[in-house]
Amino acid sequence: MVLHKVLKYLVLLLSLIAMAFFFYTLAIGDEAIELNTGDSQALTVSPLIVLAYITLGLTITIVLFFVLRGLATNPAALKKAGVSVGLLTLVALISYYGLADDSNTVGFIENGKIIELDNGAQLTKGTSQWIGASLYMFYILAVVAVGTVVWAGVSKIIKK
Repeated sequence: MVLHKVLKYLVLLLSLIAMAFFFYTLAIGDEAIELNTGDSQALTVSPLIVLAYITLGLTITIVLFFVLRGLATNPAALKKAGVSVGLLTLVALISYYGLADDSNTVGFIENGKIIELDNGAQLTKGTSQWIGASLYMFYILAVVAVGTVVWAGVSKIIKK
């Protein structure tokens, strides 16, 4: 109960700070922020970004705390979570070692230019294999999800 009150007041405090920065940003106006007159971006946008990072960090910490606490107090849930993580790891290993290969790009050259990633780095064989593995993993999990929904619907119809 004490944790609930602390979190409630923390949320209230963060909300009030965010509201103050929001109204200050509205008061300055778009043009001042776009032109960065008087270092207005550092006074308005940067604190909101820092506040968003703090909120995200607190949210992740709180969620992890309660999830781990729930798993520690419920052995059946811990077993199910272990099986789920194991299956996800198996799908990842199959995707990386079994399906993805590093020969998806021929010489890593397209129209006479070396293929570059968004950050400007060159596409390597390892990066190509990771990209392929991610795509295969997505496809496998999508098929499993659709199959589960279809299976649940068909079994529900059969039971009626």
